[in-house]
Amino acid sequence: MRPLSGRFRIKQAAAEELLPAARVMARAWRESFPFSDEVFDRQDQLVGASARRWDEANRRGGYFWVVVDSQAEVEDERLVGLAHSRVSDDADAPTPLELHLFYLLDVAKGSGIADRLLEMAIGDAPAHLWVLEGNQRAIGFYERHGFAADGGRRRLPDDLGARSNIRMVRGTTEQA
Repeated sequence: MRPLSGRFRIKQAAAEELLPAARVMARAWRESFPFSDEVFDRQDQLVGASARRWDEANRRGGYFWVVVDSQAEVEDERLVGLAHSRVSDDADAPTPLELHLFYLLDVAKGSGIADRLLEMAIGDAPAHLWVLEGNQRAIGFYERHGFAADGGRRRLPDDLGARSNIRMVRGTTEQA
């Protein structure tokens, strides 16, 4: 891991940054996932709807964190990551806190900022998250932060290639 150079910083997202943050999520999908162009195009089309949902969550007291790249030469490339945690709405949630969104563009991966973003989003609290099965980079990152797969799994829609998300958890009594 490269040491942090001051290039990246984390801040709470302002309302006007939610739409650019949704674009970051769509770009992160393209960079990180093995889906088809049709899936990525649909994700691009959902950017506005995602931003509106996030704005509503923000108005209800939710926090969205964004990673800012101080070396970005183009304003549209200034945001390079986002995170959001929330009280889980899963009926069988192993912890109340869910890391709901966590995306970082390739330009920031390996810089150490992901560790700081996770700390900002959930601290050291017991939490759970869903991650694409087979996404070894993400799974390894979460394992380094004390998460372990607990057997929970969600099949993704068929157009995502018959893949599943797996649930990872940290800080439950079962893990002690």
